[in-house]
Amino acid sequence: MPSFIESDDEQCLSLLAYLSQIDFFQKLSPLLFFTPVNNLTSLPLDFETRDYAKSLVLCIRESNCESKEVQQRLKHLHQSGVRLVMDDFNSKAQLLWPDTRGIAVNCELGVPSYVQPWIFSLQHSQHLAKNLNSVQSFEQAHNAGFSLFSGDFAFSPSNQARTADPTARSRLLKLLGLVSKDADAKELENLFKQDPALSFMLFKLVSSAAFAQTVKVNSFVQAINLLGRRQLQRWLQLLLYARQTGQGTSLNPLMLRAAFRASMMEEICRQHGGDRDAQDSAFMVGMFSLLDLLFACPLWEILKPLSLTDEVRDALLDKRGSLGDYLRLVELSDRSNRSDRPVSGDSKATLQAAIQTAGLSTESYFETMVQAYCWVNQVCQDM
Repeated sequence: MPSFIESDDEQCLSLLAYLSQIDFFQKLSPLLFFTPVNNLTSLPLDFETRDYAKSLVLCIRESNCESKEVQQRLKHLHQSGVRLVMDDFNSKAQLLWPDTRGIAVNCELGVPSYVQPWIFSLQHSQHLAKNLNSVQSFEQAHNAGFSLFSGDFAFSPSNQARTADPTARSRLLKLLGLVSKDADAKELENLFKQDPALSFMLFKLVSSAAFAQTVKVNSFVQAINLLGRRQLQRWLQLLLYARQTGQGTSLNPLMLRAAFRASMMEEICRQHGGDRDAQDSAFMVGMFSLLDLLFACPLWEILKPLSLTDEVRDALLDKRGSLGDYLRLVELSDRSNRSDRPVSGDSKATLQAAIQTAGLSTESYFETMVQAYCWVNQVCQDM
């Protein structure tokens, strides 16, 4: 399976053309995709007229921008409305390309000292911090003024997990257990009443545009019934992640990863003809697959209070069954797939092999990814 990061320019262009043919960018509009370009002169002369160009941010390696020919091409693309970022930015006293707006910096070893003045000077643009591998590196980049972030920092164990309120976690897990057992709304109400913040979020969700009602909500039971058991269960699963963050109103990046996995697994199950219950199980496996990182606790221990089917438990704990195959695929889909970064201890696994094992075609794989991105985008708006 081609990758933007590991492919050369020709392979990237081929992948862009393929994704455009299956309406990948159109379905995900207005999301933008950052695409590295090693040699600007390798781009076709009519690049800015291509359908996918408006959905891309070209990351041009700054060290390749010294020649007059390249700088003229940069100017043409910029004037044509193509979004450009100086990748592996390394300018010190003056900009290598005078019209630089956005920059991308390798922050794997921290934010370089020379970058801060440039971020202040170019403060009206967005800048990308790359290869962030810990929550601490993410916080450092955020404090330095970066507004775009990439890397596996979301998967880094955080001290917040160990200091999170265990009572709130226990209450959420108990609520999930009651919902999965289809408990009476009165039982759910009793738990909601013990947590003012959780109660507020329930009424806020029911009152949001996505669940707008013509009647006023005046009780917990009414709110629960209006939301519906299926939606309530999914919302509580998201809250397991959302309530662990200590970053004020910002979303826990691990929650967004879990939401991506859950939605993608649900769509894979749907494409294989799974009914509503099967899709819910697939969604749950994806959502719960990161709880061990979230709580810094063995997954089997976290799952103990939940009444899960053997199929769900086997997939989560041992990667067994069809749900286990789906989980392997989504794990590969949301991580950096460099050979020096094994996923789940299986360094030999490849994305293409996982796609085949999950019984998907390349086109259907991208369809599941579109669905997942769309749902994560909706989560960002609703939470």
